[in-house]
Amino acid sequence: MIKGPYAIVDNTYCPQTDHVALAHLFLKGGARLLQLRMKGERDLKKITRTVSAIMEFKKAYDFTFIVNDHAAVAREIGADGEHGGADDLPIQEARVLLGKGFLIGYSAHSIEEALEAERRGADYVAFGAIFPTRTKPVGHPVQGLEKLRELVKKTAIPVVAIGGIHRKNLHQVLETGVASVAMIGALTQAQDVTEEVKWYCQAIKSFSLPRGT
Repeated sequence: MIKGPYAIVDNTYCPQTDHVALAHLFLKGGARLLQLRMKGERDLKKITRTVSAIMEFKKAYDFTFIVNDHAAVAREIGADGEHGGADDLPIQEARVLLGKGFLIGYSAHSIEEALEAERRGADYVAFGAIFPTRTKPVGHPVQGLEKLRELVKKTAIPVVAIGGIHRKNLHQVLETGVASVAMIGALTQAQDVTEEVKWYCQAIKSFSLPRGT
């Protein structure tokens, strides 16, 4: 299910912690929607081992597990879905490969791209960057809150906000009506990752849209 904190398992900002250990810290903090992101990793066997290891946590935690980029691995190991973008396996091909039971997410960088992803069968779209972020290269388009709010109104599928989101701007993002908020740096750069995840879980759980929204 696409709602609440969307914790992206990417150790770019905490290389001392491997992806499996990072996923465990997220889960201990209460995150129940995880995406494994291993950008730049070309060793498919390593990616497969990592997916398998994170899947083992399902014995102790009830969570939705999405694999970034690697639809075939997601299918082989039995993850809950895959997440791609313009340079990855097209949505229709991913659906043929994965079937109806898998979630397919798509990273969109414009309202038009997001709506097209919905038409092609995406189950949700990640939209951003909402604010400037070090995760993306210089020049990466910043969408802002107004475009995010507009997309939420125009699409029938869940919208995940991503990019530069942290404690000080979280409520502004939630006020747009998004289904979920994805974070990398805000979680992984914290001194205590698990406690930081707990904070976001509680903040999002206790948030309610203003009346009339």
